[in-house]
Amino acid sequence: MAKDTPVQGKDVMVFVNDKAVALSTSCSVTKSASTSEAASKDDGMWENSVVTKLGWEMKVDAFVGENEGSYDEMDAAWKARKPVKVVYGKVSNPSENGVPEGGWIKPTTKYEEGQALITSLERNDPNGENSTFSATLKGVGELKDVTV
Repeated sequence: MAKDTPVQGKDVMVFVNDKAVALSTSCSVTKSASTSEAASKDDGMWENSVVTKLGWEMKVDAFVGENEGSYDEMDAAWKARKPVKVVYGKVSNPSENGVPEGGWIKPTTKYEEGQALITSLERNDPNGENSTFSATLKGVGELKDVTV
């Protein structure tokens, strides 16, 4: 068996409606499980739980671009109050030299995909520094593992 190598975080991105979040600096996915108490007398003094629901959310941090871009699109989607399509995974065209000609291409072999609502959108415009934003996207339904 060949030695495994770590995935480089710079190659993992969030795509919203099939478009990479521009100027992204960080992204993450959190998966959670809601539980319900299931202890009976048979369990003695120990708690027992069962999973009742699964949930997920993605977070992305990015710079605000000079031109219309990811922040404006996220803001419009937040105002629309409708789910957006999200894809999370390693881009198909990783590059050591920044954005490739034609832009980032969403993952095509192994990634996660679902629908999400933008539940939080925070913009920060500090004096003497770059403007940034953070977005939280809460899953609506299943986060599917896609392997092609």
